Amino acid sequence: MSNKYDTIIVGAGIAGLGAAAILAREANQKVLVVDRFPDFGGRLMCYENKPADGWTVDIGLHFIELGDKSAAHVLNQRVGKEVKWAPFSETVEFWNGEHFVSLADIVPMNKEDKAAFQAMMMDIAGMTDQDIEAWDNRSLEEWLHENVPQQALRELFTDIGMIMTTIPEAIDMAAGEVLFIARQNLLKARQLLAASYPEDGMRGLTQGLVDVIKECGGEIRLGCEVQEIIIQDGLAKGIRTPVSEHLYEAEYQILVTEDILADRVICALPIYKLDNILDFNPKTSPLPGWWIKRIRDIQHEITGLIGYMIGLKEPVIDPGKLSFFTALKTTHAGMPFQAFPSSNFSSGIAPEGKQVLHTDIVVEHPEASDKFERERLLNLMWKDLQEMFPGIDEKTEWKIPYYVDGCDGLARKPGLVGNFKPALKAPGVPNLFFAGDTYIGRGLAANGASTSAMLCADMILKELG
Repeated sequence: MSNKYDTIIVGAGIAGLGAAAILAREANQKVLVVDRFPDFGGRLMCYENKPADGWTVDIGLHFIELGDKSAAHVLNQRVGKEVKWAPFSETVEFWNGEHFVSLADIVPMNKEDKAAFQAMMMDIAGMTDQDIEAWDNRSLEEWLHENVPQQALRELFTDIGMIMTTIPEAIDMAAGEVLFIARQNLLKARQLLAASYPEDGMRGLTQGLVDVIKECGGEIRLGCEVQEIIIQDGLAKGIRTPVSEHLYEAEYQILVTEDILADRVICALPIYKLDNILDFNPKTSPLPGWWIKRIRDIQHEITGLIGYMIGLKEPVIDPGKLSFFTALKTTHAGMPFQAFPSSNFSSGIAPEGKQVLHTDIVVEHPEASDKFERERLLNLMWKDLQEMFPGIDEKTEWKIPYYVDGCDGLARKPGLVGNFKPALKAPGVPNLFFAGDTYIGRGLAANGASTSAMLCADMILKELG
């Protein structure tokens, strides 16, 4: 059958593309990747020559932990592709209410504190996976209370934890995830947190995966919204997609559909999108009730971003400065804040002499999902930007407001990380798999999704023998 595939992957983010590329290259699988958006990349989508020639804009604020030592880099290497990286960020600067100061200055430490800090880093670097897993269901505040007596070190590690988790309070951060990320950075980069930016923007992380899929005879269908993952007799049979538009407006249309069949399906959509394509009615669903309840209980345990992509006629940050800017709480919006000048890291994404500044505030699902609250917070955030970066009004050539609900997958809270995350295979449906940053797979954002993609693909490769 021409309409039959070995594996169908729903979602063309880095997890879906990564799993598809591995299966196509390593197992000669006939793969089909489908996505409802007109471009690939998911939350790493990247637009060249937008909003004008010479500019490259990502859909959100992205900075990839560990750069060329990251899981996202390993995923590309595995399928024979190399990602070009800008240098690592040199420092993190915090807003103190009046100006930005370096992390070392905002948390002053005496000689004894510095010695204790070095000892703490040695302890974290030496932790085993089992040591870290024991803290997956406990908070960073508890770990600090039991292991770090120095107040200055507690404050420093809380600040670092906020950047890792986009959660402002240590009591809400999962200690296991913070410790895992810190250990990886210490072992691979010799610092608590190192990050970089692909020279080609976020497309640099996904274009190679797309090329591999096509080189191996796979197919990618964009602008194709899956209506349903078909499950019959306890097996995933494929997907149901629309083939024509009805005469009525979209709000009233009943789509004519077709079934596309496959031996297995990988759902690379985040868990908060699952009930759009899987039957979650406990009376009729082929999936067990306990699993449906678990997904429903945690599907909105996510953080969001609200912010601006800003094109500047003149830089508001020294073009030679490779820094990440943050605040635990801004003056006007009252939310955690993040920003970085991506064109300082990759000069090719802005015209010469100009600057791209990525900015956002970190919010919870209720704020990100409410258009009126988004508008209110955006207005307050612009007041914060005016104070943080004097002259930004006069130097702005364009600005694009945006929001992302579910920026980093599941919130990194106790009981939502490590093996507490949803598994990579559906219970009771042995050929339905999952991949992405809301499923098992450690690491920040794109790295968590990349790890999940590799784990999922390896699980399938093992079954294929």
